[in-house]
Amino acid sequence: MPYLKIQTNLPLSKKAERTVLKPASALVATELQKPEEFVMIAIQPDTPMLFAGSDDPVAFLELKSIGLPARKTKVLCKALCALIEEHLGIAKDRVYVKFIDVKHGMWGWKGDTF
Repeated sequence: MPYLKIQTNLPLSKKAERTVLKPASALVATELQKPEEFVMIAIQPDTPMLFAGSDDPVAFLELKSIGLPARKTKVLCKALCALIEEHLGIAKDRVYVKFIDVKHGMWGWKGDTF
């Protein structure tokens, strides 16, 4: 049920997308202690974006999950920013991360809700 969406203004090849998707999935599963079989990762490259008035490489991440504890957001933010810097070369000060804790009844799967 965790869902991580990565938006960036960088154009990425399919190979580059895969090199960030797989480690992102493993990171989210590990940090949230959820089975990776429930983790979904999406990437939107080449998105027109500005940050601080500049179109230098930038990323916006949104992590949604049922039971996302606020006490884990600092650790998650550090790990996600490091992942983006390592795999996409985007400096940590050019990355925003938004965390959303979703209620059980507001997340659906297989024609039902959690």
